[in-house]
Amino acid sequence: MKNILIPYNFSEVAINALNYTKQLFKGVEATIYLLDVYVSQPSELLSEEKNDKWFNEMDDEIENELKYLIEVLNREESSFTFEKLVASNSLTKAVVNAIKDKNIDVVVTGTKGAKSLAETFIGTNTMKMITAINDCPLIVVPMNYKYKPLHQIVFSTNYKRQYSAKELQFLVSLSALKKCLVEVVNLSEESFLTENQQKHKVRLREMLQDLNVVYKKIDWEGSETSTIEKHIDETDSELLVLINHKYNFFNRLLEENVIKKSAFHSKIPILILPEIT
Repeated sequence: MKNILIPYNFSEVAINALNYTKQLFKGVEATIYLLDVYVSQPSELLSEEKNDKWFNEMDDEIENELKYLIEVLNREESSFTFEKLVASNSLTKAVVNAIKDKNIDVVVTGTKGAKSLAETFIGTNTMKMITAINDCPLIVVPMNYKYKPLHQIVFSTNYKRQYSAKELQFLVSLSALKKCLVEVVNLSEESFLTENQQKHKVRLREMLQDLNVVYKKIDWEGSETSTIEKHIDETDSELLVLINHKYNFFNRLLEENVIKKSAFHSKIPILILPEIT
């Protein structure tokens, strides 16, 4: 976890994500990049010259505000080095570009959450990022969540696919860093695992053997998301881990999708790991 990226627009959501990041990775030597983005959409009411002047002034204002914040943060006694990034682009493209340019190990973003079911399917900046980021872990921090020391991570799986060591690398590193319990929960509706599922579970045990891990089958209650939410409440867990399955994400739009709903309704942060095929 050497390079961390936080989309930052000075909002309460962004400030909370920054504070969470500083607590989660406390003591880790890392560079934290704060990315501020503005959309340079020309106004039809202004001349090209005035548009250029307006964009330059906006760019300077953002640069100056972020520069001051970075100076303040770098004066703090911590293991972090802070750097600023300013981009004139869509947020999604700016984040994807920054991941490649700065060799980012994890993105941490805040979210307000959905106000209605429609937003779950229509999408927000957070959802667009989840869709676009396919090679980097993403931590989504609910706006009202305040950091709590990690004592238990919940990793949801149905064992229907084989995980790779590269997919789980960040989870392994984080749990080892925080010395916390990883609870692997099986949410399959079926009572018994198939032969393939059993093989996948054995392989998962091998990859997580150096961690403090327990495996549990929890009863399905209404839906996958409601089952997870209830279990998290009962166990006082501090982080939910999901794999972003691209096939399900794009093709099961009208069915329940645990990433989409959890990202907006979860009371705790979610670590979304990219699916590596």
